Amino acid sequence: MMKFFKNFAGGASTLGRRSLVLSLLAILAFSSIVSATPLAGTVVANPGDTVFPGFVASGTAAGTLLASLVAPYSFSTTAGLTSGTLVSAVYRNSSGTLDFYYQVNNCFQAGIAAFCPGGAASATAIARETDVSFVGFMTFLGFRTDGSTLAGGVFKDGTVAPVTGDRNTAPGSTVGFSFNPPDGAKVLPGLSSNVLIISTNAVNFAAGNAAVIDGGTQTVASFQPTSGVPEPASLALLGLGLLAIGGIGRKMKAGR
Repeated sequence: MMKFFKNFAGGASTLGRRSLVLSLLAILAFSSIVSATPLAGTVVANPGDTVFPGFVASGTAAGTLLASLVAPYSFSTTAGLTSGTLVSAVYRNSSGTLDFYYQVNNCFQAGIAAFCPGGAASATAIARETDVSFVGFMTFLGFRTDGSTLAGGVFKDGTVAPVTGDRNTAPGSTVGFSFNPPDGAKVLPGLSSNVLIISTNAVNFAAGNAAVIDGGTQTVASFQPTSGVPEPASLALLGLGLLAIGGIGRKMKAGR
């Protein structure tokens, strides 16, 4: 590597050296993000796939909580009113990439505002939960049963596991989890789903949407990955790299 830098220093213009150094630095700074691995236990879901979400073992570190949201839902079906809450959160895992967490709580007792925002017990079970938009990102699906241990205190130890997970055909914007068939596997009134996970290769996030579905659909606020501006931590890494390259340059100059 040092031989490369010496040859490069002697045979290229100052402007050319600086340009190449910055390019190399960018690759070094972000290579760990590009090659990051998904959360252990999750399984890949490409556009058009339907998969069995992987089980994420209890106690698996979720990483650093970046944001969370408890959104009420309430929609009417032919059977009556269905209501509850959809909990969303974003965690940065140990690989440096983002995981998106969700949990469906289906109301069973009227008058408990935190659990029954519609003011009445749900008339139906919840068959499906979907999330957007994941265009341009890798997705890996899973679920975990130890929600009460996760940072933020917004999740609980749900009892209803997803039957399948899926991602729609190209461009693959929507990722969903289904709780049927059979109907008995749905999130019945009074129950909560396990914590659903979409592990990604994204490093930034923004406001997004999610939906709960069964005989009707309610879209609520949530989060989604984004390819936005690098975070301050990434910019700091870039700055440290520039300082390191500057030190190498001074040493090479002194050597000549």
